[in-house]
Amino acid sequence: ALGPEDREHFDEVCARLRAAGIDWDLDGALVRGIDYYTRTIFEFTSDALGAQSGVAGGGRYDGLIELIGGPPTPGMGWAAGIERMLLSAAERPAPEPVTDLYVAHEDRGVEAFALAAEARAAGLAVQQELGGRSLKGQLRQADRAGSRYVAIVGADGIQLRDMDSGEQEDVESAAAAVARVIKGRHAG
Repeated sequence: ALGPEDREHFDEVCARLRAAGIDWDLDGALVRGIDYYTRTIFEFTSDALGAQSGVAGGGRYDGLIELIGGPPTPGMGWAAGIERMLLSAAERPAPEPVTDLYVAHEDRGVEAFALAAEARAAGLAVQQELGGRSLKGQLRQADRAGSRYVAIVGADGIQLRDMDSGEQEDVESAAAAVARVIKGRHAG
């Protein structure tokens, strides 16, 4: 049986759970197994785990610090099993890769690196060719990365390819390429 203060505390916890719209069950037999817990203890379970359904648990331990010689200090803690969370989680599809700009180059690694750095500084998700692929291989990699645009840095300057339409245009600078990608990202 709960004392008056503990009953009042418990009733308030229950009222707050209801106010937050959280489904919960009262388990009068739940034990955390450590004597220093006080008042409310909790456990999250999953039906996906079978008989060993516990995923996470914890509770209040207001008297713990005092028990080990410190001043009266309120406390609360919890623990969770990463493996149990993963086992109880639903299968999720792999997210589609998101790359705003893939920077390809033909023997222009330094210029390509500078363009990639400028694009990243502008907040774009950028991948850059570092593997030594042919230009054709770089375009295939850009497609696999889900890139909307490819900046091709060559001896004659920068060309920007829209991977959706296949259109390719010359741009006068790295800044112009970045601005065009930003504009296309907001338009699409």
